[in-house]
Amino acid sequence: MKRILLLIVFICCSLLLLQNCSKDKDGKTAATTFAISNVLGDNMVVQRDKPCQVWGTAVSGTKITVQASWNSAELSATADNSGSWIVSIPAASANANPQTIAVSANGKAVATLKNILIGDVWVCSGQSNMVKTLDSVLNSSAEIAAANYPQIRMATLASSYQKVQALKLNKPAPWLICSPQNAVNFSAIAYYFGQKLNTTLQVPIGLVVSAVAGSQCEEWVSDSTLTASTLLENYYGGSGTSLLYNGMIHPLGNLSIKGFIWYQGESNRYNTPPSNYTVLNSALISNWRALFKQGVLPFYLVQVAPFDIEYSPITNKGAPATADDYAFFREAQANVRAVTATGMAVTMDVGDSTTIHPKNKKPVGQRLALLALKNDYGQNVQCLGPQYSSYTVSSNVATISFVPGTAEGLNTINNAQMAQYFFVAGPDKIFRQAVATISGNQVIVTAPAGTPLPIAAIRYAFTNYPITNLQNSADLPMEPFRTDNWSK
Repeated sequence: MKRILLLIVFICCSLLLLQNCSKDKDGKTAATTFAISNVLGDNMVVQRDKPCQVWGTAVSGTKITVQASWNSAELSATADNSGSWIVSIPAASANANPQTIAVSANGKAVATLKNILIGDVWVCSGQSNMVKTLDSVLNSSAEIAAANYPQIRMATLASSYQKVQALKLNKPAPWLICSPQNAVNFSAIAYYFGQKLNTTLQVPIGLVVSAVAGSQCEEWVSDSTLTASTLLENYYGGSGTSLLYNGMIHPLGNLSIKGFIWYQGESNRYNTPPSNYTVLNSALISNWRALFKQGVLPFYLVQVAPFDIEYSPITNKGAPATADDYAFFREAQANVRAVTATGMAVTMDVGDSTTIHPKNKKPVGQRLALLALKNDYGQNVQCLGPQYSSYTVSSNVATISFVPGTAEGLNTINNAQMAQYFFVAGPDKIFRQAVATISGNQVIVTAPAGTPLPIAAIRYAFTNYPITNLQNSADLPMEPFRTDNWSK
């Protein structure tokens, strides 16, 4: 009797397997049950002014029909030999009224996606500072209580390391409506970014958070992108690369989106030379744009915040104030902006030198939004802090000028005494702390006694953990800079 029962169980399991998968003519596993991509779901935002792709799997040859409430046409496709199907709904303008997408298979209703809004969708990626949720920020209780923005929707992807490029997420990513109950677990950076866009533009905003704490940039790049570059393959190639791209970026490729925001770099701090990271992050941008096939999608990154990696709360001591490896890494990030349609949010004034996870996330998310509002939405907003342009020297005094339009109304936060993070070097290439003062839209720097003249180089905030307070009238901080190209 026991053998008979085991045989019955075996036969049933075998039949179940046969029911759920078969081989196509090329020997690949083909879908035999209907499914819609688990990137899509109730409450989602679909990208305005671009075709809305609906895709999934079904038995090969199945006719899939899609009906969107905002479009009168019935649209259809047939599942191919591997069981894949995709239907493209024509582009529509923004719409904050709830919509639906009904899907049928061979004339039978199989799924309806509800409460859909039409607006702008941004992919938000990186490591822990992108992952950190709203309950970890400054004034978190008040921020959460005020997070009532029903036109903002967020989908947070589960971590997924995959050896091959996945076609779907390893777990569904439910779209959540922004409310105090849901926002507590929202990515804080993504939330503040979306909040600024939504309140300014008055259009729905969808945020797809695909981020993993501690992740390295090379994990988010496809294997073919790495192997296409001798530098990248030699320096970054090997086990562990591309796994997050495979599991958490590639499955999103059919999604119509507006662009990307990126907060990552802490785990690549010691890339040597730092310029390797510039090449890697630039390659990631090209890789992602190619995957999504939507032209030159904007990409906005966050420059890593001041942090003393050697700080100990026990001794209250850390690295020397002149340590500068992180400054060279920040410079490598800034150089990514040579790629078209990119921008960078500066964090030198909102960091916390004692933690890699500063709590003041609101200005960071808002600065990313300002870049988008200026560059992608045509809004008349200031999105850049003071950027170094040139300097002139008279004896032991240097006058620093900035890119026009970036240094209007130079001031310090709360009109406090300026944090003195200007350093000058003479022909000896030894940097000494200078005394700096504001003069209109310029900064006057006086070299200390003992500096051999003439002044040969100037650096500002070019150390590991300076918390700065110099800003323009838009409260945007001055970018770190150096005028030299010395290796140290």
